[in-house]
Amino acid sequence: MAAEPATVTPELRLNPRASGFARRGQPWFYADDVLAGSVTPPRLVRVLDEEGRDLGLGMTGTGKLALRLCGPWPGLAVPDRDAFFRARLLTALDARAGQLGPTDGARLVHGEADLLPGLVIDRYGPVLVLQATNAVVENSLDAIVPFLAERLGAEAVVARNDVAVRKHEGLAEEVRLLHGKRVTEVAIVEHGVRHVVRPFDGHKTGFYLDQRPARALVQQLAKGRRVLDLFCYQGGFAMNALAGGAASALAVDQSEPALAQATAGATANGFAGLQTHAGNVFDFLRGQREGHANFDLIVLDPPAFAKSRREVEGAERGYRDLNRQALRLLAPNGFLLTCTCSHHMDGPRFEELVRQAAAGLPFRVVMRQRLGAGPDHPVLVTHPESEYLKVLLLQRLDA
Repeated sequence: MAAEPATVTPELRLNPRASGFARRGQPWFYADDVLAGSVTPPRLVRVLDEEGRDLGLGMTGTGKLALRLCGPWPGLAVPDRDAFFRARLLTALDARAGQLGPTDGARLVHGEADLLPGLVIDRYGPVLVLQATNAVVENSLDAIVPFLAERLGAEAVVARNDVAVRKHEGLAEEVRLLHGKRVTEVAIVEHGVRHVVRPFDGHKTGFYLDQRPARALVQQLAKGRRVLDLFCYQGGFAMNALAGGAASALAVDQSEPALAQATAGATANGFAGLQTHAGNVFDFLRGQREGHANFDLIVLDPPAFAKSRREVEGAERGYRDLNRQALRLLAPNGFLLTCTCSHHMDGPRFEELVRQAAAGLPFRVVMRQRLGAGPDHPVLVTHPESEYLKVLLLQRLDA
């Protein structure tokens, strides 16, 4: 009887330079970093240094990023897909155990920070929304989705794979239902405010879960203040301001459907005092300046101006201009909460742009607080790209 062929563990060896980076926690590598082994087809592999010492598991890919590390694993073999994803998902869920209530919104998986590169999963009550941005994850959805649906009792699991980064791995941009029934709207409650989320066509995966800490801060600061919410989307900041006792809240966005959703949200929550304005925020700010308007609390949360390194210079001009115009609209002792969500704009550079925006103004601008995303969006300290959201609370002082 012929002997059965031995099972070969898929392996990649990194060159000495890349091995050093891997030991220091860097998770991303390119084809030139691979000393031996093939990155195709996309699969889970055991990663070794140049001398054959174990560096844990990795996911290979066909795009510019040839290898993404995904942490240690016992032994020297490569686990099957079900065992790997079950273990990683259980760890991620355990870390968010306090945010799994029936009306909670939370990020359950945050890519590299949860040792699941290329996978994001957000929970909106009974609805799960995921994004898969590498081929290994995409090809493993039949292992991921049933486990999550059963574990969390999900009514629906939606793929929001309408992100351009998928094209780098030859994956189609699409939105589709992976499990359950089609749920077009679902409500979550955060800081006592009810938000309606549209998982199939809302921004990102339906809502900006990462701004949870900043929304709480706005609610704390808002009492008696006139609030301006710029790039407001569906008015999350404006509604938290009204929940905190704001005298008024003006929400500004180019999207009339988003503003209609903000108005409906304020009505559903029983909030009075919301006004909306549909238009270009740059033009709006110039008009307010000419009309000598001012506000006690301004939230400036623009989209990512720098979606690639090539766009950074133009983004810097945009951030500088917006922040200067917003600062000029602050009433004495007023606050500006200013944000950037581009990982190409690091914290020190963003703060430098804010300093430039404040230069020469006829009042002092002081830094009161630095914020980022909530704990359900963990930052991997060896992977600075995971700290994409930067939020600064500034205050105007005249004395």
